[in-house]
Amino acid sequence: MRNIVIAGNGAAGNSAAEAIRRHNQEVKIVMVAKENLSAYSACALPDYLSGWVGREQLFIKQEADYARQSIETLWGRTINKIDTQQQCLVTDWEEVKYDQLILATGSRAIIPPVPGSDLVGNFVVKTLNDIEVIIQHQPQQVLVIGSGNIGIEVAEALHGIGCQVTVVELMDHIFPRLFDPEPASLIEKMLTEHGIRVFTGEKLLAISGKGIVQEAATDQRTIRCNTVIWAVGVKQNIEYAKAAGIKIGDMGGIQVNNRMRTNIENIYACGDCVESWDRLTGSKTLSLLWPNAKRQGEIAALNCLGNDIEYDGAISMVVEDIFGVTAVSMGMTSNDLGEGDIDILEEQGLNQFRRVLLRNDQIMGMQAVGVTSGLGAVMALMKNRTTLSEFRHIISDPDLRRKVPWYWPAARLLDDFTNCRQGE
Repeated sequence: MRNIVIAGNGAAGNSAAEAIRRHNQEVKIVMVAKENLSAYSACALPDYLSGWVGREQLFIKQEADYARQSIETLWGRTINKIDTQQQCLVTDWEEVKYDQLILATGSRAIIPPVPGSDLVGNFVVKTLNDIEVIIQHQPQQVLVIGSGNIGIEVAEALHGIGCQVTVVELMDHIFPRLFDPEPASLIEKMLTEHGIRVFTGEKLLAISGKGIVQEAATDQRTIRCNTVIWAVGVKQNIEYAKAAGIKIGDMGGIQVNNRMRTNIENIYACGDCVESWDRLTGSKTLSLLWPNAKRQGEIAALNCLGNDIEYDGAISMVVEDIFGVTAVSMGMTSNDLGEGDIDILEEQGLNQFRRVLLRNDQIMGMQAVGVTSGLGAVMALMKNRTTLSEFRHIISDPDLRRKVPWYWPAARLLDDFTNCRQGE
């Protein structure tokens, strides 16, 4: 019997396992993972921290689900080596033979070597255990370093349980990888109006305290705190893959082709640990989002089974709830697009903001605050590389419009802008 081993129990690994089992009931599937837990939603960890969801609600699979799909689970294992000659995964418990191996080992949160970052009270948010040690610590005055989606979600969660929260961001605006400065400033205003302090353009220099965090110093101020949450990025888990001779890309992820195969014929990789490419630009990227990980896992799995299916690239879509207001970022930002001709369509109302970025009439990105209708349709247009001219032609023709009714929700978002600027 053919044996497919999956290293990792996150979104990519489970997507791979489920795709294999949907298409083949005979092949043996073994999943190996470091955490001694069934699959859970990492996206919901801030909700658990805030008390909005219970611990059991985090889990998206139970042991019975793996058994029902005839998936053998080896939890609580540390992988030490891939022996590509013997086709064997070596853990701290056993050796696991494979015919095909899918690496879905994810990434880990980093803490930079800042003085005082080793004091009690420094935390990251990546795993269920991370959340539980934060809760046990009983945070009161919290400093969040970094203002990406994890940083802001954690800041709001801790504010919701009564903590005094300060966010420090090195860049000149929050959400620097997701939003342009204008929508980011609206989100920052919402945070500050609810009592979260936000300081942008500041660098953390040191953390101090007698064995435990008591204060932190930036290049502009001193901040009293008993807890520091680091949300400054992740590092791909690629060490034993690299040691096995698997190629690593320039951005630090496992290098794969468009079938998610590594340079070793029977080893595939997917999810956070992989260096893939952006669907809109074709440029290399580290895609750290759940939908992209699931699709990569599916592609890797199907090609393991002998299919010939190509991955069409990652595309970003992040939806945040900021104190009840929806903020959405899709595709590229102005900074991503860099220099060159960019058309910016935007409209700002009392409680809403929307911006579409165009290059050569193609939708490259959209950012919205307080807007929910039509966003899925705009994402579909981006994925299909439909130009704005093509879209408007279809919408204006009743016969064509009837063939693609899902285009219609995007019409107001793309046609009713009050302001259009070019060349930014």
